[in-house]
Amino acid sequence: MAENFKIKNKYGRTTTLSLNVFYTLSISTFLFSLFCYFQIGIRGIIFKALFVYSLLNYINILFFYLHKKILKSYVIASVLGYITLLFICLYSGGVNSPAITFFVLLIFFGYLMKKIHGNIWLITVLITVIVFYIITISSFEVVNEINEENVAEFNLLFLFFLIILLGGVFGRMMNKTNEKIKKAKLEIIKRNDEKTVMLKEIHHRVKNNLQVVNSLLRIQSRGIDDKEVKLMFKAAQSRVVAMARLHEKIYNTKDLKNINVEEHFKLLINDLISSNNLDKEILLNLRIDPIHMSIDMLLPLSLIINELISNSLKHAFNDMNLGEVSVEFSAINQSLYRLIIGDNGSGSHSEILSDTVSSTGVTLIKTFVRQLNGTITTLNRNKGVHFEITFPNLY
Repeated sequence: MAENFKIKNKYGRTTTLSLNVFYTLSISTFLFSLFCYFQIGIRGIIFKALFVYSLLNYINILFFYLHKKILKSYVIASVLGYITLLFICLYSGGVNSPAITFFVLLIFFGYLMKKIHGNIWLITVLITVIVFYIITISSFEVVNEINEENVAEFNLLFLFFLIILLGGVFGRMMNKTNEKIKKAKLEIIKRNDEKTVMLKEIHHRVKNNLQVVNSLLRIQSRGIDDKEVKLMFKAAQSRVVAMARLHEKIYNTKDLKNINVEEHFKLLINDLISSNNLDKEILLNLRIDPIHMSIDMLLPLSLIINELISNSLKHAFNDMNLGEVSVEFSAINQSLYRLIIGDNGSGSHSEILSDTVSSTGVTLIKTFVRQLNGTITTLNRNKGVHFEITFPNLY
């Protein structure tokens, strides 16, 4: 019915549903009152209550278009409905009246508006039903305007009224709402899939561009004879490769927010060792918990690992034929992670965190640790150099 008044596109779902109910109640109670008066001869309190309610509720609808406050209209309509039902139930059998089932609609409609309204009507209706029951079983006499020959018609009419209101108004509106929710969910899933594909494509292109940068750096370094400059180029290449490896990992994963740290670190560390082309054997001692992280944390963490392991490979094993690099990564608790990186080398690079050291690698390490809101310290162990980094789970 509300469609006829063109309210569908002007107001929200709750307002539209409320106006539908108001219109249905006003028209139905008006027709019901006429049926009672002319068809089954009920011309007393029941007729007057229905007739007055239909008029007052229609006036309530008209006032809504002036103040535009659906909550105010709801309160008026629900109070009018409650008073009307009291009179109808009192004069049609008390707790045995078919009209008593309509009290449930007050509760239902109350919860549709706000939880507090539903709670209020739930308590009110429970008390009302108990009172009606006490009145019915007591010796208190109530005038029953429904004659025995009209009980069936009266009950049938109330049943039709309930079916129209629940099925025709609430049912249809709920069905339309569910359909809209279903369509919205499907649309969200579709957009998320499209977004995921787009993000993967972006990471794939970033990885390709980083590989191009790595190739350019390698080509540029071929014409350079200075060993120090060559090492600088090689360090830059390793950083680029570390970032490219992470973007490649993201491209190949299904969940962009939760990347497998264990797999990524193993690939990154193996890349570092193979790219350094050392003339000695390097053993890996990896103890990495199966933790998942987002790229925001994993990128600075990968670059820290790149710098510390590269530093070990350059300085720790100069006088050794067999070296060992160890990486331990674990969750101390739900909100704190710990990364330990070390080697069994000579310990010649143990002071790299000193304030007197200002190389690019050290600057990057300190910068990325700050980015993680973490701390880095040097551990005292029997052999080699070990660094411990602790940082919170920010995501």
